Amino acid sequence: MAHNGAGPLADDTSGRTSGARLAAIVAAVGGSVRDDDHLATLLQRTAELAQDAIAGATACGISIVFGGMTYTAVHTDDLTLRVDAHQYDVGEGPCLEAARTGETVRMGLDDVARNWPTFARLAEREGVVSFLAVPLRADGVELGAINLYGTVPGAFDAEDEAVLQVVTDTVATAIGDYARVRGAREVATGLRDALDHRAPIEQAKGILMALHGVDEDGAFAMLSRESQRTNRKLRDIAREFVDKVSGGQVSGGQVSGGEVAGS
Repeated sequence: MAHNGAGPLADDTSGRTSGARLAAIVAAVGGSVRDDDHLATLLQRTAELAQDAIAGATACGISIVFGGMTYTAVHTDDLTLRVDAHQYDVGEGPCLEAARTGETVRMGLDDVARNWPTFARLAEREGVVSFLAVPLRADGVELGAINLYGTVPGAFDAEDEAVLQVVTDTVATAIGDYARVRGAREVATGLRDALDHRAPIEQAKGILMALHGVDEDGAFAMLSRESQRTNRKLRDIAREFVDKVSGGQVSGGQVSGGEVAGS
């Protein structure tokens, strides 16, 4: 299949991601998961990095399909939500196929139409004509799939599939370690709860970025260190920090009480 465009992580004119750059991507999304809030943030970064790494990707999301639950955990834009919703409504499509079978699905619109004609018509109305879905496994359990959507024909090829597989495997390792402690069903349920409580974390990250001149990952690392140090949930650390900033209890980038300090 043809490969089109060039993403911000691309290293050459073909839009390919080099081995060195891919290693950086994998390192960025890797790491231990300590609670459901960390997992939600890890998945969001994974979706963003996957879209950046693969030039033909217009949109990316991660679907959870497990234990009677089917929902989009994270997404890069509203297009992902609309196309995912079409799959969930009709009960079929490349994302659901990858999640249910544990097999990677890479198709153009014609192949999708032959397999799932109703979904294909809905996806085409959204302008999506290329699909790549890689199953997301945790501790031997199929939890869902990472999905890429393209708006040009032949947007994904075998190399893109390999890139997404490496990123997915790295994230799955982190999730698997966490799932062995909590259990896959509890992880899937806890993730949904974490997604409903992300606002304080996003607010806290934004404040820390402005205060310390760090990027998004650096701000999250600051929150994570405090969460680990105090053995408290990330969302509680973030909410308390935001409340203190709103109350004017910040001096020189350090929160009164030491909840999150500059480094």
